[in-house]
Amino acid sequence: MSFAPAQIAQLLKPINHARVLSDGKGHAHVSQQDILAHLIRVFGFGNFDIEVLATDCVFEQERANAQGEGTNRFDVCYRALVRLTIRDHAGTTVCQYENGSTATAQNQSRGDAHDLAYKSAISLSVKRAAIALGDQFGLSLYNKGQRTALVRGVIGYDAGDDHERHDVQEGIEQQVALGHDEVDIPLDADTPAERLKTTPPDDPFYDAKPRATGDRQATTRQVGTVNARLTELGITNRDEALAKVAAIIGHPIASRNDLTRSQASKVIKALEADLEAPFPEAATS
Repeated sequence: MSFAPAQIAQLLKPINHARVLSDGKGHAHVSQQDILAHLIRVFGFGNFDIEVLATDCVFEQERANAQGEGTNRFDVCYRALVRLTIRDHAGTTVCQYENGSTATAQNQSRGDAHDLAYKSAISLSVKRAAIALGDQFGLSLYNKGQRTALVRGVIGYDAGDDHERHDVQEGIEQQVALGHDEVDIPLDADTPAERLKTTPPDDPFYDAKPRATGDRQATTRQVGTVNARLTELGITNRDEALAKVAAIIGHPIASRNDLTRSQASKVIKALEADLEAPFPEAATS
């Protein structure tokens, strides 16, 4: 019960540069259709399964005009949990990976918003699950778009490489970037200056604008906790984060810096409740 030597050899190669895309912010990624195509290329038709274990709607919010009237345009967020199963050519299960993600569709008709958010959450979850298969599925890209292989050898597999002669970590680039699923904000960074020193430049929730210091202004500690909980939920896009916060406090905000202390406390409690809530069991027929 194992991958074929040719499959291992392919998985140990760096990702083909032609497969790597870049979004408007310069973040490297692989498209969802390419992930599916590569699963077929490496493992073959019928030798992998994608099982949707659970989906649920995180929020639905209708947009309002300047008069506060509904516009029949919606922001909708879904989360999904999937299981990716890989089999060998004999049909025997080799490995299974589970992962989940959220996705938000913005400013759509109600039906389109649900459709786009639902399908996007599933696609993102599949991509996250496939990352466990290594560099061919985008693992190295988390290091600021690194194209060279992060996994160059696997001990115990014969992939045409003599691991007894060298460390499997030899030649690996320095890992310098926090992935989009990580934050590094110390809980004792209570001032904007301290936060500025410790916030990674690619933190998707970092706002360079200093916060006011009024009695009702949320503290840096509170905002850092809000950011961390959002990231734990898989919400790493700024617009998605603001939409999520707006749904909790009942009105839109331009920045997390606009939160009051009481609002920040409410948001933290709601996000932590979401984190503690289990995914509903998948429906069975």
